[in-house]
Amino acid sequence: MRRWAAGLAGALVLALAGCADLPEGVDGDLTNAWSAPPAARQFRPALAACHPDLVEDGTIEDYSPVACTGPHLAETAAIADLPRNTSADAGEARAFRECSKRVNGFLGGDWRTGWLILQPVLPGKAAWQGGARWFRCDLVETSPVDGELVRRSGSLGGSLAGAGKMRMTCANPKVTGDRVTEMHPVACASKHTAEFAGLFESKRATVAELTSGELEKGCDATIARFAGLPNDGTVRNRVGWLGFPPDGTSWKLGDRAVRCFLWLNGERMTGTYKNAGPRKLKIHYIYR
Repeated sequence: MRRWAAGLAGALVLALAGCADLPEGVDGDLTNAWSAPPAARQFRPALAACHPDLVEDGTIEDYSPVACTGPHLAETAAIADLPRNTSADAGEARAFRECSKRVNGFLGGDWRTGWLILQPVLPGKAAWQGGARWFRCDLVETSPVDGELVRRSGSLGGSLAGAGKMRMTCANPKVTGDRVTEMHPVACASKHTAEFAGLFESKRATVAELTSGELEKGCDATIARFAGLPNDGTVRNRVGWLGFPPDGTSWKLGDRAVRCFLWLNGERMTGTYKNAGPRKLKIHYIYR
């Protein structure tokens, strides 16, 4: 193709050189002072958009945002850019860390304290190779009952602020053996057996390395801070705990926060146990 182009250019030069007189209205200027075409612009998704599906990478061909007022699965809460020298292998984890910081202002609270999943979306392979480094931060509501993704209508903006509906608060869990199979959120003013106490972050490299002893120690300390108890080893004699680590995919991306719930082992409570103190949470469990 390069040889053909050169040959054609040579023939054109020879032809022009052989023309002594030009037709009326022709000035011999091949470019005719045309302006250069605009530089090609890469695709970039829009902020404040919702999407029918949850995806890991986005291309212009698959980009079909929908109104957030109608049914959708995911919502873009933030868009930003990675450094140009970011490798494809490091891109998703770095985008996840950045998204974890950026979505909290949109939600009105730490996204990890809500019934939510955070998914960074990066450019498709071809766009990445072409230099695209944008990433978008998509949020999805999850059902606490079965963990399924929820198709919803309306924005998640502000849903963790104040009494926001997405906040983890009080619940009635279904516990089978040593596993929680369902979580049924309820208002704290009604009878319940568990209450969200907060987060603790593990240092383990993989979720498989997280032990039950580390879960208990981390959640006991979290519950002690929440309930106003001394973290002196007697927490386990006062109250039980439920701990929910992220799944393996989220852990690999960088979410190491375990969600801890204060649990009274089936005993019903009414109202919050925040700052309840040792007088309300007396020692009544004995371990041998």
